[in-house]
Amino acid sequence: MADASYIKSLFGSTPDAVKQAADAAFTYLLGNLRLGPFTQSKRATNFQWYWLSGTTHADANTEFSIAHGLGRTPYIVLPVLPLDQVNARTVSLQVTRAADNSRIYLSSSSTSAAIALLVE
Repeated sequence: MADASYIKSLFGSTPDAVKQAADAAFTYLLGNLRLGPFTQSKRATNFQWYWLSGTTHADANTEFSIAHGLGRTPYIVLPVLPLDQVNARTVSLQVTRAADNSRIYLSSSSTSAAIALLVE
């Protein structure tokens, strides 16, 4: 969690009522950040992360790509393990080429494995 005392210090000589309201708002916000449930191609609850799913190639270590729909080049991909999906698993992934405005490019030694990702 971010240091709420730093945020409080920014309000300096602001009237007490404003300080109290801002303190309550920031305390609530910083204490309730969530990624939320996995929903394909939807934004995470409180972050600029988007949920994606895909399947690794049927041949080991062969490039596959996943459309991301961000309209810009993403920075990072994070494999996740949705706990409501029985037999879900994480696998070893490798970036095979730089992502672009429409797709991410990966390979894996695991074949035909369903994967879940967060992308930013």
